[in-house]
Order: sequence, then C-alpha cells, then structure tokens
Amino acid sequence: MRTLPDVTLQYPEPWFQVPVEPGADLDSWAVEHAQRIVREAATADPEVARTFKGTVKGIAKELRGRAEGFQNRYLTAAFFCIPPGLASTDVSLELMIIHPGEGDPDPSLEWFTEACVTRELGEPDTRDVDLPFGPAVRIRQNYLGGKKNWFGGRPVLNSLIYGVRPPGQTDLVSVTALWQDVAIGDVIEEWTDEMLRTLRFAHQATPPG
Repeated sequence: MRTLPDVTLQYPEPWFQVPVEPGADLDSWAVEHAQRIVREAATADPEVARTFKGTVKGIAKELRGRAEGFQNRYLTAAFFCIPPGLASTDVSLELMIIHPGEGDPDPSLEWFTEACVTRELGEPDTRDVDLPFGPAVRIRQNYLGGKKNWFGGRPVLNSLIYGVRPPGQTDLVSVTALWQDVAIGDVIEEWTDEMLRTLRFAHQATPPG
C-alpha cells in the first residue's frame, strides 16, 4: 500500500477545518461551529452584533450541506472561511495530493498548469514561485461555476490555485481557494499566500522568523 506524504498547513482565524473523510459526523461538527459563529458575533463590535442575523440552525444547515460536497473527493484537507459578522460564506480552500499511477509520468508543474488554466473569463495571472515546501506555480483566474437553479445564471468563481512540487517527491500538492464576493478578493489572496508559506511535511520544522 502506498503512503501519501503527511502534510500540515497552518491557517488563521476565521478559517476552520472541514472533515473530509467518509463517515465523518458532519451534524455535530456543523452545530459546534454554528454555535461558535453565533457566540462570537454576539460578543463582537456592537455594529457587527447589531447587523448579524444568523441562527445556529440556519448556519449549521449550510455548513453541513457544503461539507457534504467535499466528501468522497479524495481531498487531504479542506477549510471554510466565514469573515466576522457574516452568517454565510462561499469561501473555501481545498488541499489535494496528486500522485502518479503505476506507469504514469510524474506530475510536473508544467502539466499542472496546463490542466488547471482556463481562459473563459480572460487571461489568468500565472507565476512561478518558490515556497519553503518546494517550487510552485500560482494561478489566479476566474471562471463560471455551475447553475444553482434551472432559471439562474452561472456564478463567477474567483480562484487562487497553487501547485507545489516538494523536492525528492513524485507527488504534487494542489491547493485551491475559491470565493465569489469580489470585495474580499484581496484579503483571501493574502490569507491564501500566507497559508501556503506554512505548508510542510508533518516532520518538517518551521524555519524561524
């Protein structure tokens, strides 16, 4: 049996991890985080507390429904982000380890870029970057998501995608942040860039500074 690299990723509040393993208790997880979100909103800045309209039941239902979509997708980890004062969010981050099957070529950063890039809403911003975890490609692009109902249009999805190739490994680590609200794009990009700089193997020490 092949063992995947054990990777870790540090994440700041207001991000929180989503259980992705099949059979996870999503009900308890969703209620726990919904209660936390409502509790924190009630003790936040008075303006935030006054405008907050979320309920534990409503937030838990949304969280559970969104988390179900992550299961059975072979993700290594996934995260949601609900900015302070909001009772809903469409911000997520997915981490997946891509490994070649028997006889397949190693997944290179060039292959990853070609597989991920889309130009349906313009030219993507693609950059080669060096991370502590290894060389990487950073792809910032927008594309159209699926229809949410029969009569509605397709939403514009904002994405920041990283492909990282750890030295000495045949695996490639893929990290994708997705969101719809363009007003929060700059901060989501900043948070995602910071999180990627903390990507490590579990046994790898974090450099000082």
